[in-house]
Amino acid sequence: MLSYRLLKNHAGILLIGEYTSLRWLHEVVHDVNERSPLVRDKEGMFLGLAYDVRKAYERQREIIQPPAHHQEMGVRYGVQILWPVLLLQHRMLRLSLAFLDHSGKTQAIAYALEAIIEEALQEDFAAQGKDAIALWQRLHAQPDVFDKLQSRGAIFCSWTKAERKRNFLQLLTSFDPMYDSYYALRLQRGERDLLSPEELELWANAEWPDPRW
Repeated sequence: MLSYRLLKNHAGILLIGEYTSLRWLHEVVHDVNERSPLVRDKEGMFLGLAYDVRKAYERQREIIQPPAHHQEMGVRYGVQILWPVLLLQHRMLRLSLAFLDHSGKTQAIAYALEAIIEEALQEDFAAQGKDAIALWQRLHAQPDVFDKLQSRGAIFCSWTKAERKRNFLQLLTSFDPMYDSYYALRLQRGERDLLSPEELELWANAEWPDPRW
């Protein structure tokens, strides 16, 4: 079973699972990565989800011992993942399944990951949680979407805790393929805290700062 723990500063979650669940997720991501017509870079950020969970169940990330009063839970393993990265990885997984024959096992792990992301977004962003969930579930998993993650991930890591909470919805909106086109219109409407295409371009080749998670 998958679960989560929120990271500091609205950075993301510690994705937690026992050995079998993480192995399933690793296998599913590898299979989808290989067969999906939406995944252009077969060694890219989507496959990074498989790498992260493999490192977790190989005991190279966080090892979580069961509480003293619940030893039956057994040892679990966790890996830290930033919000923008995880949300795109999951959408790529979810939307790719529409193009592929897949098993109940694949559906089970995809829905389990979706359920904990939804719960974690609601917990982390409180009053904005429902809007964050809605924007995440509308993200376009186009073949070039991970190209946009370079700039969005860098600027997200640079933000303070308060900036992440204030700007997170706009960050999700900026993944829309038509974002550059309607940015000026949104400014005219008086919308605030928008990320300008020029600002995003400045971060396109930047190293990701320490996310302080």
